[in-house]
Amino acid sequence: MPTRIARMLAAAIAVAIAGSAAAQPYPNKPVKLINPWTPAGPAELLARIESLARRVAPQSADTVYRVGDLELDRLSHTVTRAGKEIPLQPREFRLLEYLMRHAGHVVTRTMLLENVWDYHFDPQTNVIDVHVSRLRSKIDKGHDKQLLHTVRGTGYMVRESAK
Repeated sequence: MPTRIARMLAAAIAVAIAGSAAAQPYPNKPVKLINPWTPAGPAELLARIESLARRVAPQSADTVYRVGDLELDRLSHTVTRAGKEIPLQPREFRLLEYLMRHAGHVVTRTMLLENVWDYHFDPQTNVIDVHVSRLRSKIDKGHDKQLLHTVRGTGYMVRESAK
């Protein structure tokens, strides 16, 4: 009996998803209904639900990140520290945005390569070190409190220092 209810629920969800996918402005493929009674039905249904959830769910609701006196505004694409605007290159902005989104937590080199550079392998270069160094010189230079910290052997972290 539970299997029958699960199949009925899957069929109802399949129809809802098919209707929802058809309502997308530019569907990639023709929409077909999922038959939950076929062996591939439940797996395909789950895949479609996850796909739609990724499309609908916002990446992050925050539009402004703040750590100490450093502020990053995602909408206006600006960074300020102590009220003074800091010009950043696009990659530096993405790097700082990712670090500030994970403020107070260690961000590994692998996480940065995958989420800022879209690399899914280690290029065995010092590209991260160079960008972090440039970013550090822009946001920490001339300020008493350092915000961008290196965690030896692990990665980087943005947080207010204990000074």
